[in-house]
Amino acid sequence: MLMAFLKRYWFLLAMAVAVACGTLLPEGGQALRSSGFAIPILVAVVLTISGFTLDTSRLLVQARNLRAILLILCTTYAVAPLLAYALATLWGPPIGARGSGGALFLEAMMILAAQAGTLASALAMTAIARGNQELALLATVLSSILAAILTPLVLELSLGEIVEVPFAGILLRMLLIVVLPVFLGQLARRVLWQRAQGAMPAVRIIPRVIILSFLYTGFSAATGELADAPALALRFLGACLCLHLLLLTWTWLSARLLALEPGSRTAVILCGSQKTLPNGIDIWTRFFSQNPYGALPLALYHVVQLIIDTLLLGRLEAANKPPTARVEEKAS
Repeated sequence: MLMAFLKRYWFLLAMAVAVACGTLLPEGGQALRSSGFAIPILVAVVLTISGFTLDTSRLLVQARNLRAILLILCTTYAVAPLLAYALATLWGPPIGARGSGGALFLEAMMILAAQAGTLASALAMTAIARGNQELALLATVLSSILAAILTPLVLELSLGEIVEVPFAGILLRMLLIVVLPVFLGQLARRVLWQRAQGAMPAVRIIPRVIILSFLYTGFSAATGELADAPALALRFLGACLCLHLLLLTWTWLSARLLALEPGSRTAVILCGSQKTLPNGIDIWTRFFSQNPYGALPLALYHVVQLIIDTLLLGRLEAANKPPTARVEEKAS
């Protein structure tokens, strides 16, 4: 009985352990993030595994899935900023002159909302839920490349701030962290795919373990922020929680209205609702360093999206299983 319980719920139990460790022992997570290389390596590992399990022919097919791709991009760069602006006025202090508490709250929320989708967690979660990995990969790459144009545009329209994001730097990062690992994964697939079938259950666990490491590092960062400004942090937490729940609802309803198949719905929900943390921290430190709250919503949203979306994985995976598998599960 105990083994059956652990086999079914080990990931949720591990999440609780990661949150507890991030709260009680935040130094390890903070060191992991500040190292500068640990997180990119973990991202590359996730993308290499995705490249290994990707069907290249399906990748070409998904390039024509314009409804899903445009929905993800529209959600990332239009719906999310509009919702964040509204939530900042609702949850934050009254917006006054430049430098006031309300203005700084709005600025911090818009830095978050202007970011691209995540590089690794949305793709890893899509794979765990057996969703459309090819669509998730395309959306991830497009969202990150377009950040060089659309992130500054969102910040200029909402805050009146001129921000220049280095396009060449983003392309180089995409090549090293996304394209190269996926390419290596595809090379490994050609040689090892048949021989690796017996080890696939173990291979599929690796993204889950990496998600747990992201949760630990995210909670480690958020713990310090919560301790420094608890009252304001609760306001940001409320705004971030509402933003993520609204984006999940929007992507789910929109994907259903567009009659997307379950696997594509999963990719849309996860890729459209998540925001990248590293790029946001970079924008904050380079252009908005005078705002002491800039990192708060970035860290809190990172934790919120990891916890909520991880809890949704079981439901999403069940929706992506073929009808025969569902019947067999009910019978057993």
